[in-house]
Amino acid sequence: MTNIDDKLEQERLDDQFVENLLNSNGSSLTSRRKILISMFYRYELGKHTYEYIQQDILDENQFKIDESTSKVANDINDKWNEIVDEIESKLADKWHFDRIPALIRSILIVGVYEIKFTDTPKAVTINEMVSLTKTFEPDYNFKFVNGLLDKVNKI
Repeated sequence: MTNIDDKLEQERLDDQFVENLLNSNGSSLTSRRKILISMFYRYELGKHTYEYIQQDILDENQFKIDESTSKVANDINDKWNEIVDEIESKLADKWHFDRIPALIRSILIVGVYEIKFTDTPKAVTINEMVSLTKTFEPDYNFKFVNGLLDKVNKI
C-alpha cells in the first residue's frame, strides 16, 4: 500500500468513526459532546491550524451542527492553548500532550473546557467523559481520563 492509499484508508476509517459517533443515541448534551469530540479528533489527527478549524466549524455549521454547538466549538478553538496548557500541567513529568492518543486528547479537550468554562457540574462532566472513553476507546485506561479531569479546577 502506498502512502496515498494509507491516507485514503485512514480518512475512510475516520469518517466511519465520526459517522458512528454522530449516529449513536443520547441526550442533547451527550450528542453535543460527541460531535465536539469527533470534530476535535479530526483536527488532532490532521494537526490543523486555528484558521482551518475556524473555517471548518463554519462549514460544519452550515450542514451538520446547530448554532450553539458551533459557538462552543469556536470557543474551544479560541481557548485551545489554555486548555492544552491545563492538560499538560496535570501530566506526569515525562509525559507530553502529543503522547496521548488523538481520541483521548479530544475527550480531554472537551472535558477540560466544560469544567473550566461552563456551569456543568464537574462530576457530571467527568462521568460523561469517562463513559465516552469506555465506549469509544475501550482498551484505553479510563482512569487516566478520570484522574486528569479530576485535577482540573473550575475558574
